[in-house]
Amino acid sequence: MYILVLNGWSSSLKFSVFNSVWNDEKLWGAINNIWEVNSEIAIVEWEQSSRNVTEVVNHKQALWRIYSILEEKWFIFENDWIHAVWHRVVHWGDFFSKPVIIDNNVKDKIEECSIIASLHNPINLLCIEWAQELFGEVPHVAVFDTAFHQTLPESNYLYAIPKKYYKKYKIRKYWFHGISHQFVSERLTEIVWKQFENVITCHIWNWASLSAIKNWKCINTSMWFTPVDGLVMWTRAGDIDPWVVLFLQEKEELSANELRHLINRESWMLWLTWWMSWNLKDVEEWIKSWDTQFELALEIYISRIVRFIWAYIADLGWLDAIVFTAWVLENSPSIRKKIAERLAFCWVVFDQDKNDFRWEEQVITTQYSPVELFVLPTNEELMIKREVEALLH
Repeated sequence: MYILVLNGWSSSLKFSVFNSVWNDEKLWGAINNIWEVNSEIAIVEWEQSSRNVTEVVNHKQALWRIYSILEEKWFIFENDWIHAVWHRVVHWGDFFSKPVIIDNNVKDKIEECSIIASLHNPINLLCIEWAQELFGEVPHVAVFDTAFHQTLPESNYLYAIPKKYYKKYKIRKYWFHGISHQFVSERLTEIVWKQFENVITCHIWNWASLSAIKNWKCINTSMWFTPVDGLVMWTRAGDIDPWVVLFLQEKEELSANELRHLINRESWMLWLTWWMSWNLKDVEEWIKSWDTQFELALEIYISRIVRFIWAYIADLGWLDAIVFTAWVLENSPSIRKKIAERLAFCWVVFDQDKNDFRWEEQVITTQYSPVELFVLPTNEELMIKREVEALLH
């Protein structure tokens, strides 16, 4: 009996298969660069990995590829072996704070929140509906990316606008990447003997966010009403004066949809790299290029991360540890170095000799560093599994 975990992003679809009896992961995979001719299918089984490049034109085709892989690996036999499917969903609005069994009401609420998470919720919903077709009447469970951040105090989630808009439209700070931030914060407790009360977790990939965690509860994080706010990202502007948006709307005669597309899909990396790169996996190539435009992109990128770390130290009152996670910080020694060297002001003593690695758990500060800097690979699929098991038991 197996459980399938689906983790859908705007341009990728990850999956894991867990044995529900032995409680271990049997298969992990990801289909990356969906929509492109050079989509990548990566599979890890029994510590053996394989990769191939093909064209995957949308998430429905990606899900069919996953179904075919499971058939090939004998995880499906007349739809009897996969007995539950668990889904990551980005936005829950004010509706759900814990994993829920998916029914028509849950799907309606996911769709209702699509206007806030326009790159993700529609894809999450479609993956749910397609998976229900493929896997029949097995239970489907939704785990929400915003749930971990529900411990934030009211002072940190209300905007300084008339409160009637919060009551009428639920305009507030929601936050995202909670599954990843929760996983690495829990993993930190598993690998260190001493207790860390004040921690900042940094999830940095195409989409990026930071969280301030005090006594194992999140008290602030950088994504707010939508995933567009906060750090500069792959195609997102991050923090921006709202008057800039109004100014552009007037001067360029842009519609609301055109503005959404500009801020969400045509900003930061694309314009700073002359529209040459669509993926932060190219970041090492930028560094090697010594191109001034790429250097400017990296400078903006890194300075915002450091600025948010400083702000969250003020929220926490003190800092015990920083955690680097997600693709960029797990795989780019150069970016880790550029950030870490700017953290001397918050008592981080960086150790260059420990920094030459990828995809590992590692401490990259010296033994004399008052604040420890950890690199911990995230595992959202495993976190989803844990959350659903807590719900079912």
